[in-house]
Amino acid sequence: MPLRNFLTRLIKKNPSASYKNFDQKLINGLKTRPVPTWQQLKYVGKFLNSKEKRIITTTASILLVILLAWIIIFFQTHIVLSPKAGGEYIEAVVGQPKYLNPIFSTSNEVDSDITPLFYSGLFRFSNDKKILPNLASGYTISADKKIYTVTLRQDVKWSDGQPFTATDVIFTFEAIQNPEVSSPLITGFTGIEIKKINDYTITFALKEPYAPFLSSLTVGILPEHVWGEIPPASMHLAKNNLQPVGTGPWQFSKMIKDDIGNVQSYTLTRNEKYYRQLPYLKTLTFKFFSDYNQAMEALRGQVVQAVSFLPNNLKDKITNKNFINYPLSLPQYTALFFNSNQETSLKDANLREALAMGINKEQITTETLNGNGEIINSPILPGQLGFYPELKTTKYSVNDANSLLDKTWSRIEPEEFFEIKNSAAIKNRQSEIDAIKNTTSTLSNDQGDAETASSTIEKLKQTIAEEIRATMTTGQTFYRKNKEGKILSLVITTADTIEYSKVAEAIAKTWRGLGIETTVQTVSARQINREAIKERSYQILLYSEIVGADSDLYPFWHSSQTEYPGLNLAQYVNRSTDKILEDARSATSTVEREKLYKQFQDILIKDLPAIFLYTPYYNFIVNKDIKNIEIKNIFSPSDRYNDLGNWYIKTSWQWK
Repeated sequence: MPLRNFLTRLIKKNPSASYKNFDQKLINGLKTRPVPTWQQLKYVGKFLNSKEKRIITTTASILLVILLAWIIIFFQTHIVLSPKAGGEYIEAVVGQPKYLNPIFSTSNEVDSDITPLFYSGLFRFSNDKKILPNLASGYTISADKKIYTVTLRQDVKWSDGQPFTATDVIFTFEAIQNPEVSSPLITGFTGIEIKKINDYTITFALKEPYAPFLSSLTVGILPEHVWGEIPPASMHLAKNNLQPVGTGPWQFSKMIKDDIGNVQSYTLTRNEKYYRQLPYLKTLTFKFFSDYNQAMEALRGQVVQAVSFLPNNLKDKITNKNFINYPLSLPQYTALFFNSNQETSLKDANLREALAMGINKEQITTETLNGNGEIINSPILPGQLGFYPELKTTKYSVNDANSLLDKTWSRIEPEEFFEIKNSAAIKNRQSEIDAIKNTTSTLSNDQGDAETASSTIEKLKQTIAEEIRATMTTGQTFYRKNKEGKILSLVITTADTIEYSKVAEAIAKTWRGLGIETTVQTVSARQINREAIKERSYQILLYSEIVGADSDLYPFWHSSQTEYPGLNLAQYVNRSTDKILEDARSATSTVEREKLYKQFQDILIKDLPAIFLYTPYYNFIVNKDIKNIEIKNIFSPSDRYNDLGNWYIKTSWQWK
């Protein structure tokens, strides 16, 4: 370019504008990428002073915390950890299943627990004690309160796929009413006429109004297509008693027996045809043990995840923090039931009152039960219709008890007691003594052994004396006899569980302190119904009765229920109270029923056919991996499964 032209262009341009930011442009021209690399950034700190470094570090930390908080808030508001279907629940149970059949199950505690998992009733109880339709879709009651018309759900199928209809309902209740079936529920449905209106409508016609009738309809319904061909007298023997077909949330899967036929484990799976919400758990397994010690060891060894109703003396041995104790209070009372038909001295009202005065209930609940029980004074419990806290009851007083006994039963020294018992025992075995004399006399004629009879008899008498001495309790300072020379002697019969045995021994000890010879007789918990209760073969029975959701006392205290399978364990007969219980059953007003029940309790406590002791607490121990267990009000042990459908083990994250 000519020099003149170059100078002309240079003069026309603004030099300051041409070379402005020249250094920056030069650096930008050297850039190969807009964002610094890590190799470049790591040298930034070398160009910053300490103050600048603190500012950058603080700012970065704040931004990081804000980012993390925002992420957490986002997940909390948009994602939730929810139950997921799957998992197995394994529970230890003491006893054996026999009849997983709703029309037989009430006679066996294990059966009562498991049967409702298979079968649904027309109605069910909610956790707040309200009765709700179940297999029923609705109902109406006639103006005279005698006709109940029940409509059924039309979306229900049995676990084998067959449809549920009114035919199944009719079959179930007719089976209960059939004496050949021998259902323990027969007394509750005697005289009730059941009719099928159509496939999904039935009526129940009562002879008299019965206020709590709907609660009777919570019993599980049997499938007619499974049981209909089985002769009524053979229903106890059918395999379906252990392999049920039901409409409940669970269905039979498998069972394992040992060499002698005892069931070792029993498995249920989720019934995919269930008409309500399906449970989260996929499998239930029950493992059966002969006693609570074995069940506890299985829990501690994590062979099972839960144990049903661990006794109070064993619950403290579960120290593993992975287990949660759910204390349950049932509508159940434990009492001493007097049977004056077996021991006539119990007909004496003063004796019964003295026995009641001699029991320190507070000591039993606090010391014997370690606080796992609540003192009661009548068969109607707190929270039930007719509960009567103002009821006048017998107060604990050893002095007053002795004063009452002294009127009929004089005090005697232990040696006099021994002589009376010894003389009576020898008299009872006189035939045995005579047989020894006769046998030895015959031998002595042949052998000349005249001393044999005397020596043998003396040894027998010595044995008798030793046996009587062994029965005399150390520390009992006196005994009692009446004018006829009869010793005041009583036997308490109870089940051989730890709770019953300890309470029975505690009561026996207090009565011995009143001069009463008191013996405790225990019967196997599995046999007590068959051996003692069925035959009413006891003087005084220490036992518990579960009264259920309603306060209906008729099955427990009406004179028509004194014989098995009735539950009048005290053999109590009073025409006045019979009338009250009958009127309470037919009363439709809760106010009237409550008034009648208070009248009943006033008479019952005055007559004192039983001593009401306490309502126990039970311990349901479950591994904390089993989530969402909410057990509130339960009416029977099986009600611990009322909310089983909401229990879960597995979880997954889900968008809200």
